[in-house]
Amino acid sequence: MILDFNDVLLLVKEKKFNEALKNLDQLIKIDNQNFKYYHLKGTIHFNFDEFSDAIKSFSSALTINKNDPNIYYLRGASYVKQTNYEEAKKDFNKAISLKENFSEAFFGLGVMYFENNESLLAIENFLKSIEFKSDFKQPVFQLIKTLTYVDSTEEFNSIFISKNNEINKINIKYSLNEYIDDNEIKNFLSNIDKIIDNNFENLAFRETQIYRRNQKNLNCKRHKKVFNTYGVIPKFCFGCYKVQLDPDNLIDLIKLYIVFDKIELKNNNLRKCMIELRPNIKGRYKGLIYCNSIEEALVIQKQIAHVLEKNLNKNITCKIKKGCTEFGIKHDKYDSLENDALKYNEDWNDFEKLIDKKFPHFNSITKSKQTINGVTLNDALIIKNWLTYAQNNNDDSML
Repeated sequence: MILDFNDVLLLVKEKKFNEALKNLDQLIKIDNQNFKYYHLKGTIHFNFDEFSDAIKSFSSALTINKNDPNIYYLRGASYVKQTNYEEAKKDFNKAISLKENFSEAFFGLGVMYFENNESLLAIENFLKSIEFKSDFKQPVFQLIKTLTYVDSTEEFNSIFISKNNEINKINIKYSLNEYIDDNEIKNFLSNIDKIIDNNFENLAFRETQIYRRNQKNLNCKRHKKVFNTYGVIPKFCFGCYKVQLDPDNLIDLIKLYIVFDKIELKNNNLRKCMIELRPNIKGRYKGLIYCNSIEEALVIQKQIAHVLEKNLNKNITCKIKKGCTEFGIKHDKYDSLENDALKYNEDWNDFEKLIDKKFPHFNSITKSKQTINGVTLNDALIIKNWLTYAQNNNDDSML
């Protein structure tokens, strides 16, 4: 059978990526100067998080055509994933020198600066990306995300930033020892609506989880990769505990969001509020506080239960759980808090090593970025998504 590039494209369309890569290697043996072979091969590797292989393929493509801006952009994006920011910056700037209005390359620079904790430079480049391609949603979403980490952005001219700054000035009356009145929540939502108005109707912003992050990187993407690839639970996750709160309705979830924004925890633990979208997982509204040990979880459970009793005038289900729910579904007794709990299988370490070898970028970022306090545009848009979810699930608490 004679190999044909169109057959490879068909394999990609059918999501038979490993077979496509094998056929590309055969085609390259026949013609090692074909630019499009390396372009496609690099793109497949990139989409599978195989960034070292992607860089090799894109570099080979550039030996054939050194003036293709798209390849510089893709290789730059691969370098970002490896936290090789110097090389990434060179490639993005080269792409822009070849194509001045290259929106994607400015977006790449923005992501690079964001990952390198240079938020103001990130914002500057996201805005340039949006300027050159107004319907490009990724820089908009990333800009909104970046604004959750930045206190002052007055120097930038953008509707997203001006709306974020307006929302950040919304004052919510709050005291640790006082009930949060339902009307306070309704006024809060009314203020959000007045500011956002109809500006973002077509944005398709689909995020549903609001975080308050500290600087500790839990590396959850790495741990999920281990689990989803091999079905084993990483060792780290045997020491991961959460205090889980289960509000009854949307109003209580928003009150919990306010508590999470205001509360002072000894270690400023990472916390999030969310709606439950995973199939076969119980509950609709959840709040989670991440803890380093069961001892810390017990202290926080007691603290948060006391606060919520004052703020909500009711007892909200407040329990301690271990790790991710999916782990406990697959592995019996993993999530037990008793002496019969599943122990880490040392043989699983071999699978962890395989992931770390293939995807070294997971361990390259040691610190997370810390979110600011107060309401942001990101929060407001997510809360509007919560409202839609509540309406679709017959939650009439906002009526």
